[in-house]
Amino acid sequence: MRKFYLLFLLLSLLFSCKNESLLETGDETINSPSNYNFGNTAQRNFQGIILDTSGNPVSGATVTIGTSTVTTDLKGFFTFKNASVKENFAHVKVTKTGYINASRVLVPTNGINRVNIMMIPATVTSTITAGSASTVSLPNGTKVKFDGSFKDANGNVYAGSVSVGVFHLAPSNQYLNELMPGSFLADNSGGNARIMETFGMLHVQLTGSSGQNLQIANGHTAEITVPVDAAQTSSSPATIPLWSYNEETGMWKEEGAATKIGNTYVGTVSHFSWWNYDAQFAQATLKVTVKNAAGQVLPNIRVALKRTSQAYETYGMTDNTGMVSGIVPAGEVLVLKVYDVCNNVLYTSNVGPLPVGIITTIPEITINPSTSVNYTIQGSLKTCTNTNVTDGYVLLKPVAGMYYFQYMSVPVNSTGGFTFNTYACTANPQFIYEGFDAANLQSTHEVTFTAPSATVNLGNIMVCNSLNELISYKIDNQPTVNIVGLFDVKWGGLTTTSPVVSAKQMIISSTNSAGPFFYMKQINVLGVAASFNTGYGFEFSGGYITTNNGNMTVNITSFGAVGDYIDFTVNGTYTDSSGNHTFTATGHVKRDF
Repeated sequence: MRKFYLLFLLLSLLFSCKNESLLETGDETINSPSNYNFGNTAQRNFQGIILDTSGNPVSGATVTIGTSTVTTDLKGFFTFKNASVKENFAHVKVTKTGYINASRVLVPTNGINRVNIMMIPATVTSTITAGSASTVSLPNGTKVKFDGSFKDANGNVYAGSVSVGVFHLAPSNQYLNELMPGSFLADNSGGNARIMETFGMLHVQLTGSSGQNLQIANGHTAEITVPVDAAQTSSSPATIPLWSYNEETGMWKEEGAATKIGNTYVGTVSHFSWWNYDAQFAQATLKVTVKNAAGQVLPNIRVALKRTSQAYETYGMTDNTGMVSGIVPAGEVLVLKVYDVCNNVLYTSNVGPLPVGIITTIPEITINPSTSVNYTIQGSLKTCTNTNVTDGYVLLKPVAGMYYFQYMSVPVNSTGGFTFNTYACTANPQFIYEGFDAANLQSTHEVTFTAPSATVNLGNIMVCNSLNELISYKIDNQPTVNIVGLFDVKWGGLTTTSPVVSAKQMIISSTNSAGPFFYMKQINVLGVAASFNTGYGFEFSGGYITTNNGNMTVNITSFGAVGDYIDFTVNGTYTDSSGNHTFTATGHVKRDF
């Protein structure tokens, strides 16, 4: 975990500005009494990664925005296209068995919004017995005192053993933004929207002997104690509001207060999930764009804010258009800092005070990223006969922490040349490249190299190896389009509102942002790998096909296990604004999930 934060930033840096393996989603419904300005319904794009607390990818997690869901792949990645959210509020929810439910709330931009979430394993801290008073403690002084009265989900009195999982999230935790649910947006007891400063969070999960969820019995309470962070001792008030997190609305709700006793806060609660000891402030929304001296927008740059008297910063990441947007304290002077991928401060200024409830866009920020972390990788692809590759591209990624990174990709120019501008935070970093010749269906396969200086010229690179994966498609009598490189291939359960419970789907998508691209979703209700006969969807460079505008036959000729290959053919007709067309495709891709 020493390098996790750096890896998180580099992950975001290596997200492509265009990812065509996307899913359309349903509407976002907001059910909150808050006076927060959610805005109108809007369509926004999201990409993200789900990791556990050790920095490992969480595959197979269900990610929900509005009424639709996607599933993370083997590397923990997910993506949504045109998700229907609110202009000033997007609620991303993540679930997987064995983990505490996770979520993120953000003010979405018009670009590709980055969402990085860490899931907390659902572990048992202690086992107690219903009917007996007991205390469950953590080594840092966190305590939960129970009077012994519990109920099940139906409200019935529970008798038996109770597994208690306690997780304390300190304000000083460097992954606070990734671990906490939602955001710091809250409703106070008067129904007014507020932004908060946390003095500690606590999650408690109660499970019965049969694995059922439990709660504190009606009319009973529990006492919760959390330590005050050392850096906040002088600024911590004598009493502080308590806030519970609502997983449905994505907002915190004020419920009671806690009292400072020694170096701890002690409060009483009547139910459990997440609780937060927070000071509250009127809220505003701040937007800013970050560029370099040449006027180029800088995606995935960390922009941090805090009140002048606040101990710890909160932050957001710029999207692919260089913009970051977030809810901040109103009426306060805020310290704004911009960091590079190696956690170096590149820019500092004071912002505000900002007006209550108003969206404020401040002037663009211009920074000059440190040249010590910028690397330029260039070269030229050559065919086996030593001519220029004119239809191809190159993939690049760092060697360290490979599963944290999405490949960068760039197309070659008319002479086979390519250039990457990327980052590293160590001397002599190692990278992996792979070049592709789409016209001749050849690859370099993966090649590892070291960058001894900020500029590396790889020279002429011969592309002479056979491809491992390939999708080709043809429309009418147009030339065949070959898609080479990496593909995201998944097979698994499908979340559906229909009564069918055995529905499954296969998703095959190219991950090359340089293009061309191909996306295929094939659905069946049988749960049998070879029987994809119920529904389909295709998206490719220049068009799309669904059951509404096409009549396609998909034949799965080979369906391997994870790590093996799937072979398929597609044949049929479809209609678009230009008329009727024939469509054929073949594919040989490796299954990832």
